[in-house]
Amino acid sequence: MEREITRTTAPALGDVRALGRGDVLWLRPGWESRQDWLRYLAAAAHAMGNGARIRQGADG
Repeated sequence: MEREITRTTAPALGDVRALGRGDVLWLRPGWESRQDWLRYLAAAAHAMGNGARIRQGADG
């Protein structure tokens, strides 16, 4: 499964935390300008611990 976090849209935090092996989370340009970026960063770290791959950039 692939999910993405953008400046204006993002999946639920629980959905990000549930990502695991074989899943990819894209951090799109501007995602860090979200007011809740730190919560998403923590969720992404949790997903990475579950085996998800974290990618950053505009290409997808």
